[in-house]
Amino acid sequence: MNAVIGGWIAGYAMGLASTAALTFLATRMRDAAFVERWVARDVPGVLLAVPLFTGAALSWTMIGLLLGGLYEAGSFASKPGILGAPSWAFLLLVSALAWLPLPILVMVGRRYWWLWAAMSACFVGLFGWLMPLLAER
Repeated sequence: MNAVIGGWIAGYAMGLASTAALTFLATRMRDAAFVERWVARDVPGVLLAVPLFTGAALSWTMIGLLLGGLYEAGSFASKPGILGAPSWAFLLLVSALAWLPLPILVMVGRRYWWLWAAMSACFVGLFGWLMPLLAER
């Protein structure tokens, strides 16, 4: 049960990070055609943070609950740790999931490579280290 709660906490934190990243992108890319299709021009960029936060927090907490359940069901707590993470196998799994979308994101938005890398590192930090540490408490 601690792993599921830890997954929810890590997912909520990832939702906060995603909200910041998506708000940054929405305010920077106001002139893009796909943004104008979804958001009216007179809506302030900061106001977009509210629906972005709602969607990101809901989505990431659900993903966190799933990863917490996977951690518990897969008995990853019994695996030895590495680099301060309680489970090397789960850290490797989370790292693979985090770096999977990077090539596509870099091809789509090469200018924001640093944002994609930061979000992937945040994912690994929250779900690979924080969640298993919370699961052991």
